[in-house]
Amino acid sequence: MTTVISFSSQKGGVGKTTSAINLSTALALGGYRVLMIDLDPQDSMRASLGITDPISGGTLELFRNSEISLAEICTPTSHENLEFIFSNISLITDEQEIVQTASDQSYLKNWLNREVGEEHDFVVIDAPPSMGSLSINALVASDLIVIPLQCEALAVKSLKRFLRIFKQLQSTIDEQLRIAGILLTMYDRSIKSHRMVSRQIYQGLQNAVFKTIIPKCDTILEASISGQSVISKSLPSIGATAYIRLANEILDRYKLR
Repeated sequence: MTTVISFSSQKGGVGKTTSAINLSTALALGGYRVLMIDLDPQDSMRASLGITDPISGGTLELFRNSEISLAEICTPTSHENLEFIFSNISLITDEQEIVQTASDQSYLKNWLNREVGEEHDFVVIDAPPSMGSLSINALVASDLIVIPLQCEALAVKSLKRFLRIFKQLQSTIDEQLRIAGILLTMYDRSIKSHRMVSRQIYQGLQNAVFKTIIPKCDTILEASISGQSVISKSLPSIGATAYIRLANEILDRYKLR
């Protein structure tokens, strides 16, 4: 059975794409077959992976044609367990077109149910930093939702708004929507405000917060700049270790092994 995990946040710059890429890589490294989908029109995933070659198809075709097959828009990688559907929504007219299709909030869920079967253990979705129709499609399609949260006061305000909207979605669209956990990112223990925010979040939300914390470290940034996951670039680093720990925490918490 395939488990769909989405990374969602209304605030950009919180490590959403980086976390989605590295969780996918960690799961693939563990022998799980992973499909990663970039729904963000900013196309951050390809940039983070350093991929500049043209692609034959992506999310634009996915939302243009409900009958398109996974094979037509899927890009394989050098890792046999990891495949991608990249974002190729480059024009404003493209975005306007697919947003109209995505007004059907179950569009992506229905497509995944038809096209992704036993050949994939996980689908990991990088949702846009908004609560528009593409993001709602990602949430509705997901079994588990991860909310990356930078350890800063403004991010906490954004989280509160996200949780209010999420409750509305549960009551109006799908009561089965489930947040897997809040993931603290870019944490620097030497910064007092980071310690204060993390303490506030753990005290207020307790088990809703992952025990794993993603540290602020040069290795993660350098990996992204060089077009790699931190796991591929430097497996022994604290950044790679943190994402492998996150993968194990999700596998154990939700009995997915």
